Amino acid sequence: MKWLLILLLAAAGCSSPNPRSVLLGTIPVEEMLPYGAIEIEPWSCLVYDGVRIRTPRWDICTTIQIPALHKRLPVALEAALAKMQETLNSSTLTLPEPREPMTTCLMSDRRQWTNLAHMLLPEHAESMQGLARGGFTSQGVALLYDIDQREHCRNTIALSLHEGWHQYVQTSLKGELPEWLDEGLATVMEGYRLLPDGLEIDHDANRQRKRRAWWLLRRDRMQPLAEFITDDPHAAMARGRNELLNYYAQAWAYMRYMLADSERTEVLRRLLKQAAEGRRVTVVTPTPSEDAAFESWCVESLRPTWWQ
Repeated sequence: MKWLLILLLAAAGCSSPNPRSVLLGTIPVEEMLPYGAIEIEPWSCLVYDGVRIRTPRWDICTTIQIPALHKRLPVALEAALAKMQETLNSSTLTLPEPREPMTTCLMSDRRQWTNLAHMLLPEHAESMQGLARGGFTSQGVALLYDIDQREHCRNTIALSLHEGWHQYVQTSLKGELPEWLDEGLATVMEGYRLLPDGLEIDHDANRQRKRRAWWLLRRDRMQPLAEFITDDPHAAMARGRNELLNYYAQAWAYMRYMLADSERTEVLRRLLKQAAEGRRVTVVTPTPSEDAAFESWCVESLRPTWWQ
């Protein structure tokens, strides 16, 4: 939910302290860990004790006392970003590395999250309560809480991956992405499969987004693409929580459609390159024929195996 926090910060004149400085202090870039390394050490903030898990590109601070999460989440974040780079990098685009380690602060419940959010954004403590479940990302820092309250932490990991993409954009690209592209790639980055001995990143393994996108398609509830690319999560949330979920489902489906074809993927690369270089991102409005092609792809690709 990075978009809503950006609005709050703008209203505050960016007078709040840097979240990373509050949580961790300054970590020089040269202290970033080598590829594949993971370090775990004690960590505390306010009165909450937990662990800090360091990877080459992430600092994960969590009060969730679940060893399986401590093992899975750092691997998931690094592997998910590597998969996005593998998918999008080409002779025309090389996604830049983050300028500094990305900090994910994952609290064990909403009460802890609320207290920490109040400390980071005291001017807007009341407004923070209106945020949808999960948390937000600002200045490359994701402040989240456990939305599962289960040992597997399946949805909490997916949430961390989603916000992980926003963290990457904020710490790596010089310019901003259009909302449909930013949120679409964030929903794609959510996809993974739990395995008995770990997990596997799979962009198609996003059951909740896929089922809702199919539901929207069957009920003729998807927005025309020309309308969708001018929409955003803030406007969708104002229309109701279900509309927000619909927005994310269509964002996921549209991004999967764009990535399914080499020419369409090249369009995404062009937009990402413009943002990486700090140039204005120019988007061509989709035509009705593109709506028809997108619908055909959805019918073919989103249909459940049980659908007759």
